[in-house]
Amino acid sequence: MEQTTLSRRTVLRTAIATTALAAPFVRSAHAAAQVVPSGSMALAWHTNIAPRWLDPLQHDGGATGDNFLNVLQDALIKNFRDQKYDHLALAEHFEFAEDAKSATFRLRAGLKFHNGDPVTPADVRWSFEHYHGAWAEVLHDRTDGVEILGDRTVRFNFKQAFLDFPRLLGTANVCGAGWVVPAKYYQEVGQDGFVQTPVAFDGYYRPVHVKNFTIISVPDPATRVAMLERGEADIVYFIPGEMVARVQSNANIMLAPVVSGNWWLAFPGFQDPKNPFHDKRVREAVSLAIDRDAMNQAECAGLGRVDGNWINDDVENALDWPKWPRDVAKAKKLMAEAGYSNGFAYDWLTPAPPYYSRGERVLAQLQSTLGIRGKMQTLERAVYQKRQQGGMKEWPGINILLTGARIGASWANWYESEIKCGGMLAADKFCVPELDAKYNQYLASDKPAERKALAEEIQRGILENYYFVPVFRHAFMNAIGSRIAATKWQDVFPSFITTGYAYPWEDIELKS
Repeated sequence: MEQTTLSRRTVLRTAIATTALAAPFVRSAHAAAQVVPSGSMALAWHTNIAPRWLDPLQHDGGATGDNFLNVLQDALIKNFRDQKYDHLALAEHFEFAEDAKSATFRLRAGLKFHNGDPVTPADVRWSFEHYHGAWAEVLHDRTDGVEILGDRTVRFNFKQAFLDFPRLLGTANVCGAGWVVPAKYYQEVGQDGFVQTPVAFDGYYRPVHVKNFTIISVPDPATRVAMLERGEADIVYFIPGEMVARVQSNANIMLAPVVSGNWWLAFPGFQDPKNPFHDKRVREAVSLAIDRDAMNQAECAGLGRVDGNWINDDVENALDWPKWPRDVAKAKKLMAEAGYSNGFAYDWLTPAPPYYSRGERVLAQLQSTLGIRGKMQTLERAVYQKRQQGGMKEWPGINILLTGARIGASWANWYESEIKCGGMLAADKFCVPELDAKYNQYLASDKPAERKALAEEIQRGILENYYFVPVFRHAFMNAIGSRIAATKWQDVFPSFITTGYAYPWEDIELKS
């Protein structure tokens, strides 16, 4: 398989200092001990690599980009190990007002970008004002202005109470608005130049153990595993189900089964009465025909979790939902009632890359049980993501998407990105205006009980109408080579509560 190597920086400089809690939403940081970086480490990445993932201003609202943000960039606050969003990074102090109408950050002293320029409040303000990725519209609409208070302090002032602001700003797989880029340099080289021209910097404020870190795009799973076995890679992402036993039988390799994102089926354009998925009975029949337990066993060696919601249960206001039944007889009855006793043909089933075997299983199950017949479409990850953002014009005909996400912080991040009319990844594919009306009420409310009730009502509406059909929460099967210093996989994936990826990168050590 063709391999693409990303070596944007030779020295890892990402992450955050230790923190001590002073008061709610107020934290202070302490200097870290000095460590001399040494050695080289390689990660075999499981898809192609899109340059835009290296630019926080273009964050697409999904989990993919946060791997690269945490390698290359830094934020005011961010998720770190088991802390979900408010661990101090570029900021040494963070205070969120009691009325939720302002947030104040004081930068660490002596911070510099990769090119040696100082990190200033002006860079913070410019980065926020020029952010155009996921949640940009909400953030900009609800912010009255960004105020510079001296040479290290910046305050975000909101038009009204903005309870979600810290979680949005500080969660790497949700939003890039809190990630700070050098304004002067970005304007000089432009968007394309920014992602193409890295400059390493040795003065990072946290200790970094590995000096040289390379990410290699290796879409073929057998090649990734072989690289790990030969010592050409030290960490690999995504071991498919059929290769798990091979990894587990190798004493020099440690399997890292991170219970991560949920997977679900979606039906672009189901609002159109001419689309067979317009009929709720057809969508319910699909749900009844899917063998979720078999998917978990085959794809994740049973290490994933068959749950009920399409939203992870580890985010705020996620609705607990029972496991979905499998009842092929009832599914056939519903299909007959809908006028499709012999099934029907659709154009494409498209799984999120590179999880093609999961798509093949769904394709086969729907055809064998209900006569719902189609072909599978395989796309590169970057192409798939861009088509997701392009809306219905990118999905002509009748389609099924098998998609997954690991989005942190709040249920609202899932809704905003994946189903909302005009959402970053939803575009116009799944627009349900009555749900959006309730969602706008949620955004406008500053009452926690009311917000929770609205969140659960919206999720219930999605699930009861089978707008999305949850499949399972997968184990993101990764592997760790023998050169990495670790006694358990959580040593390399300490942030598993918020992401499937292995960071903070600077904490990873090589054996002596």
